[in-house]
Amino acid sequence: MQAIPTNFVYRRPNRTPIQLSWVGTTLMVDCCLRFNRRALASGPADSPEQTYAGLILAGIEQAWNGTYDLGTAGMPEPVTVAVRFQPDTVRKAAAVRVHRLLVMPAHVISPLYRRIWGILRTGQLESMGLNWTPRNPGAIVMPPYEQARLVRDVAAHEFGHLLGIGDAYGALYRFYSAAPGTGRYMMHSNGQVQPEEIRMLIQAHRRGRMQFFPRRWQARVFWEGLRREFRQLIKRCRQ
Repeated sequence: MQAIPTNFVYRRPNRTPIQLSWVGTTLMVDCCLRFNRRALASGPADSPEQTYAGLILAGIEQAWNGTYDLGTAGMPEPVTVAVRFQPDTVRKAAAVRVHRLLVMPAHVISPLYRRIWGILRTGQLESMGLNWTPRNPGAIVMPPYEQARLVRDVAAHEFGHLLGIGDAYGALYRFYSAAPGTGRYMMHSNGQVQPEEIRMLIQAHRRGRMQFFPRRWQARVFWEGLRREFRQLIKRCRQ
């Protein structure tokens, strides 16, 4: 007999943009997203008939919908994940903005009043910019990529942050050290969503706290990564 997972509890559902619920063995991911004008009105150069908003939604659905073997005692059978989108008038929506970025790549960020102090809640440097809770998942900010495939792939990765999952690749806030064994993960290389990432989003919404991949300090890796990023920054500024 399969154990039926307990549904999630949100104190203020009308203020929670992304909500999870169980329908049998299907994990429903119910989303309210609000796009800016550029995302709704324009698209990449190689697919001008498609808008950024449409490509972002398609990328999220394509990447996250599926069946996953979570391998836990409470959910011994495969779980189906189904993402669905609601109009942004239904409840508070998470913002998705497409505009040019001078230095930063695509990212998810909290409003100014929530930044910095998130590190006190989590002990994670990543929380300085994204202080995540279910009611405050942050906003996706993406540059106007010229390739439709890149829009879909990057949107799927950034959506993982809205769900409450941290990065797995070797970013500065991870001391440039990637989480072992995550090379093909969505949160590492925009790859394929893995069962571990589904377990993390479930934990994030159950506990109300963002879930992070393990990190470690390696002095050589850190200094090499810092030099590499500094060189790339100089190169971008000169272009």
